Amino acid sequence: MTKIIIVAGGLATRMTPITEQIPKCLIDIQGTPLIEHQLKFFKKHGYTEIIFCVAHLADKVKEYFKDGKKLGLSIQYIQEKNELMGTAGSVKLAEKMIPKNDDFIVFYGDNLTSMDFGKFLNFHREKKALATICMRPLPSGYKSSSIITLATDHKIRVFLEKPSPDDLEKYSGEQRYINNGIYAFKKEVFKYIPPATKFDFAQELFPTLVENNVGIYGYPTEEFFREIGRIEKYAKILEEFKGRDAILS
Repeated sequence: MTKIIIVAGGLATRMTPITEQIPKCLIDIQGTPLIEHQLKFFKKHGYTEIIFCVAHLADKVKEYFKDGKKLGLSIQYIQEKNELMGTAGSVKLAEKMIPKNDDFIVFYGDNLTSMDFGKFLNFHREKKALATICMRPLPSGYKSSSIITLATDHKIRVFLEKPSPDDLEKYSGEQRYINNGIYAFKKEVFKYIPPATKFDFAQELFPTLVENNVGIYGYPTEEFFREIGRIEKYAKILEEFKGRDAILS
């Protein structure tokens, strides 16, 4: 069974004051914590083995979900102790929990999506990829936090985090994509993540894999996806789902 690692340990400073007392993954949407909507979706589609990477207000996540049995899941926890280790650094702590030769998924805890994870994993395996990034097309005129371009075989040619205006102009004539914060990996990826070191997927790991021409591929999709990283995005999604019984179906 493919394990899903949920990265949910950040300070979420862009969501203050809401996240001063509650971790971002537990903010309320239609009477249910954000990440619980996603966990129920995972369970419905057969993904029952979850690992939470927690740090900020970690005890509240553990107290709420416990071992996951109430949701029909098996939930384990990895907790950063002294300092935040970055997205990749926190996932590195779960290395021993991933069986040898297994693929696994990394999912950011402020995401909501109803994408087909089976197709995503099949793509990853067909490409024999070390890493596969789920992405969406960059809308015209949208100021993106990332730029990704692909070769014809979907191998990633360019990965830029926090691109400058010059970067945006340089690649303006190409099909560009945005990182969704959903990844599939072979376990071998851990050898590219240094132990006990602050390390980030987007800022450090992915550019390194591209530069070294390691098997890193892009999976474009326009399936339902929302990222709730800022107060204004939270307000927008509350309005979008106001009065609806189901968020992910």
